[in-house]
Amino acid sequence: MSVSPLATAQTIMKTFKVLPTVPAAASRAIQLLNESDVDMGEVADILLSDQVMAARVIRIVNSPLYKLLQEIDSVRQALIYLGPQRVFEIILTSCFLELTDSQSRSPLNMQHCWEHAFGVGLVAKKLASFSDTIPLDQAYIAGILHDIGEVILSQQRRDEFTRVLVLARERELDLHQAEMEVFGTSHAEVGGLLAEQWRFPEVYIDVIKHHHGHQPETMSPLTHLIHISDQICLNVGFCCKYESAEQREGEVYGVDMLELERQLAGLGVKRLSDFRSSLAELVQQVKQTVDSIYG
Repeated sequence: MSVSPLATAQTIMKTFKVLPTVPAAASRAIQLLNESDVDMGEVADILLSDQVMAARVIRIVNSPLYKLLQEIDSVRQALIYLGPQRVFEIILTSCFLELTDSQSRSPLNMQHCWEHAFGVGLVAKKLASFSDTIPLDQAYIAGILHDIGEVILSQQRRDEFTRVLVLARERELDLHQAEMEVFGTSHAEVGGLLAEQWRFPEVYIDVIKHHHGHQPETMSPLTHLIHISDQICLNVGFCCKYESAEQREGEVYGVDMLELERQLAGLGVKRLSDFRSSLAELVQQVKQTVDSIYG
């Protein structure tokens, strides 16, 4: 009897030396930001208790993403200027940055992984802005988190993941397909289990688990949106498979944009011509922001 990808992922996770955790300060801040009556002073105190987290929040706030008129140099100032929802986004972004730290032992280029995740988040948020059914904040956060399992799997099982990369390049597979061949499971299953362990909201767990599904009609609207945004980002060169810019930009994924637009229309996404005209600017925004964070 064959073993399911989920069971294989559970077995693999038992071999992880140290399971990553969400920083305590971030976890507590996220809880407070989800409360109806947010005490921003308390949130600031919690973030200030973690100097690394506080520094990352300031760095992200001052990135090209937020296009501030003046530089912000304190956590309290950032909280007042941006408000709870933006700060929530920044904290989760900071958590992902911690996982993709440049000191990581992953065979993946972590800057490329961050570029892809951030790209999917921004593309999904832009598409959601043309829809009446998908919340913008959920679209961005789901985009940031969707490949969290890929980062962890590549760090914890470095040698096997190196084989995944070789296989993907030699046989022109996407990383999900190559992972299934090498591990018998993928980053979607591993990421879903980790998200459950971290007690992420169910809406994000579903995206992480199912964004590589082969039947979009069975996906939730948010998961389907991330599935589409993922393909768009791969098609503009935001991939983790190759190192050089030439290989990344020259990779052909065979994305049928007309089919994706048909699916987007089915999700209630309107003004697709506006999205098409804004895509080049989005790509530049992603590159500039990631360069500023890693620079």
